[in-house]
Amino acid sequence: MENEMLKRISHLLIAIPFMLSGSILFAENSGYVERSKLMQNIRLEFSVLARMSREKIEFDESLAESARLNLLKLAASTLTIFEDDDLPINSEALPAIWENWDDFVSKSEDFEFVLEGVDTSTLIDLRDSLGNVGAACGACHQKYRMN
Repeated sequence: MENEMLKRISHLLIAIPFMLSGSILFAENSGYVERSKLMQNIRLEFSVLARMSREKIEFDESLAESARLNLLKLAASTLTIFEDDDLPINSEALPAIWENWDDFVSKSEDFEFVLEGVDTSTLIDLRDSLGNVGAACGACHQKYRMN
């Protein structure tokens, strides 16, 4: 009886990694995970610029321009990543994205446009041009992100 219980426990312990790996592999390929990664990366890059503009970190023109270019790359991938309308229960994306796809595309293009206009040559120029980025993010998030 004790041997049988140990045998079952050992089988379970062996099976758990295989069961989890299947669900992890599935999750890594889902639109939800890709969208989440995209938004996290955008937040990370934008935070570099925002912290610089508020002098929380020292202004560095090279770092600021690198963050801006990374944001442009991320923004350019937005529409491709959002094509998959996988909406698990914990998604912050609203179905309105796919119901109003043309408007979402327009807002995504606006985001890219304002990123093109971010001037990273000086701290003052960065401050003056960064507000448009926040406004573009907010315009999309107000309509298409669960609060």
